[in-house]
Amino acid sequence: MVKWITVLLVEPGKTPDIRQMPNNLKAFELTVGGYPEIVESIRPGCFIFYNGVQPLPQKSLSRADFEGTFIILRVDPPELVSLTQEDIDILSQAYQ
Repeated sequence: MVKWITVLLVEPGKTPDIRQMPNNLKAFELTVGGYPEIVESIRPGCFIFYNGVQPLPQKSLSRADFEGTFIILRVDPPELVSLTQEDIDILSQAYQ
């Protein structure tokens, strides 16, 4: 397993930011402020980790659907991996 991965960090009131994060559940929990739930993003293979206490609508998700901070990363089953530059370009625009 890769120890650090490149993710997109999306915080309220800020533009999405590229970050290097430890590739472990504890780091994700601390970043989103609780136990992370996972939903698929608009880009195949990329997923959003968010604080799971927030109910989400059953539709294509926009930034406005999320309260608080969330993380976007890529999954290459069974591993969590870094986003590609193309992922970052597309997702930064979609979730700004």
